[in-house]
Amino acid sequence: MCVVWIVGPRQGKFTSEGIPTAMPGHNAAFVLFGCLLTLVGWFGLTTAQNPILAAINTVLAAAAGAIAALVGTRVRFGKPDASLTANGWVAGLVAISASAPYVKPVSAMLIGFVAGGAIVFAIEIVEFRMGVDDPAGAISVHAVAGSWGLLAVSIFADGRGPFLAQAMGIATLIGFALPMSYGLNWLLNRFVPYRVSASGERQGMDLFELGAGAYPEFVTQREDFMRR
Repeated sequence: MCVVWIVGPRQGKFTSEGIPTAMPGHNAAFVLFGCLLTLVGWFGLTTAQNPILAAINTVLAAAAGAIAALVGTRVRFGKPDASLTANGWVAGLVAISASAPYVKPVSAMLIGFVAGGAIVFAIEIVEFRMGVDDPAGAISVHAVAGSWGLLAVSIFADGRGPFLAQAMGIATLIGFALPMSYGLNWLLNRFVPYRVSASGERQGMDLFELGAGAYPEFVTQREDFMRR
């Protein structure tokens, strides 16, 4: 989130009135496949303690998060949103990470469902209310779902992490880790700017840095950029 604040929004993301515009990924199938790979990679978080239970809870939380996001977007926007549904199951994965070996499958589904439903509204708040351009919805998925996952440990896992201790951990992240991360990134940005040039953003970094487009289905006229 700190880097997103420092870099600022992409060109054309916000109108002159400050209203965010949709800038979806070029290929929804690739988006879904990429998020599906995170489900496979998440099994690496299963611990030696109750590894089978952790794996089952991981899948159930992801599935519940996807269903919550699917239903949430269908109710809120009239149609289900594929990208937000993918974010829903990633949110479920994030939320269950802290408690996967310690909770019952039913609890894992509830944890994932809450996380998946929450990000539908959290992503909207980040863009509309905070004016932050978060292309992948990562802030909502990791900050909101992650915080919920920490609190869920004290709610659903017996004898694990008292609620006050978990809340203090979240407060430490917000009150200490966030400002420190912002300050260090701000300082580094002064010496090594994070933001790409305007022409690079307009062309796309594959064409700008490597001289070749990564997406052949997009028709790009190189002469248009050279004339500018």
